[in-house]
Amino acid sequence: MIGMAQSCKGGAALANYIMQDKKGYELFRNGICGETPSQILSEMKIIQNLNQNAQNKTFSLVLSPDKTQGQKLSDKELRKITRDFMKKLSIEPEKQQFVAFVHTEKSHKHIHIIVNRVQDDGKLLSDHFIGKKAQWAAHKVAIENGLISAKELLIDKLRSIDQGKDLDRTVKNEILRKHDFVMNHHPKSMESYMKKMEEIGVKIIPTINKQGQIQGHRMSDLATGKDFKASDVHRSVGLKKLMENGLPFIDANLSFTKPLESAQNLALKISREIVTEIAKDQFSQNLRH
Repeated sequence: MIGMAQSCKGGAALANYIMQDKKGYELFRNGICGETPSQILSEMKIIQNLNQNAQNKTFSLVLSPDKTQGQKLSDKELRKITRDFMKKLSIEPEKQQFVAFVHTEKSHKHIHIIVNRVQDDGKLLSDHFIGKKAQWAAHKVAIENGLISAKELLIDKLRSIDQGKDLDRTVKNEILRKHDFVMNHHPKSMESYMKKMEEIGVKIIPTINKQGQIQGHRMSDLATGKDFKASDVHRSVGLKKLMENGLPFIDANLSFTKPLESAQNLALKISREIVTEIAKDQFSQNLRH
């Protein structure tokens, strides 16, 4: 089972993507009466207007059981694991507005949940390390319900390397899945894309040529430590392709063809990020206990 989460502005694009009849069906909801995406968003907005300071007032969650098990789970079981997942993220499904949809258009059944992050008193639910917490929440829910955990599956795959099984392909497919998840939330820049990818376990590492120019990037899976050239993961995730699709660098020091002096600035940024990553890892270890 895999869990993903991020706080976002929400809006029509996300709701319309998730709530398509051709993709699946509604699983359950709380605190909402509307039938269409616009009606549901309007109801959430009434409470969201109680907080005029925050920008990201919505949680977008995804819970994806193992492919073989997901097809066998009943709606009752899907509702249970969804509630368990939300509670482990400190979201009370009996109190908070949300709607959950099961996507079945692909063989891999998964659940999308849109949650109002604003509470009845106008206060926000915390999104601190929400991406990391979602990974551990899904792991714990899987263990408690006798289901396959992504982390357990990963350990098994690591153990099977000597038997010739293709771990690299598995990790690449997982990186691509996370890329699709982030792109469905329409990041506005490369910096935003890189930040959101790292929040769900994939670090984007720019590569610099001898002339000091950024010519691409590598994608590092933080769970396994494996990293790949973006083009080896999939042609759609390459830097040039992302920029052509409307993801520019906002920071001039990270432009696609900046000279060596900008590469030095980039090195400083990466050094700071490494320190931050160490702190995040320590926090993740604490979550296990």
